[in-house]
Amino acid sequence: MRRLVYSLFLGMIFLLSACGQAEEVRHIEAFGIEVMEQNAEGLYEPAGFKKVNSIMTTKADKNYTRVELKSVEDFYDTGGKYVKTVITHEQGYKSNVLDTKDGFHRTEELHEPSTILIPDEDAESFRGDQLSGEELEQLEKHVQSFMKLVD
Repeated sequence: MRRLVYSLFLGMIFLLSACGQAEEVRHIEAFGIEVMEQNAEGLYEPAGFKKVNSIMTTKADKNYTRVELKSVEDFYDTGGKYVKTVITHEQGYKSNVLDTKDGFHRTEELHEPSTILIPDEDAESFRGDQLSGEELEQLEKHVQSFMKLVD
């Protein structure tokens, strides 16, 4: 009996230490990108662009992978006229041990521009890879502040 308790205790310590070895990567981004839509002939054509503020977090080890996306997206038509804002919070989880998948996808639509740190001129080609640490922190707080709308 004592040996069984000892074995269970060692097993729990092993599992807990394995959980602590997961690697987490976080990307905080601000960018603009062209939006394409499929026409009646099945071809994709420009439909406008969107400005995106997002946080993507990936956490993985040998037992599981979890990906979480939080984003604020402002959509514009081809003439640069604002259309809508979509707030998204989604998460996907895949267990390598149990071979299961799980997750959720929640969105909320707003009707006023809500992204930050992306200039109006040349917004569809803006890349925020030169943002300062302070701007990244501001961006993270900004995106997080919208999550109460979708959670």
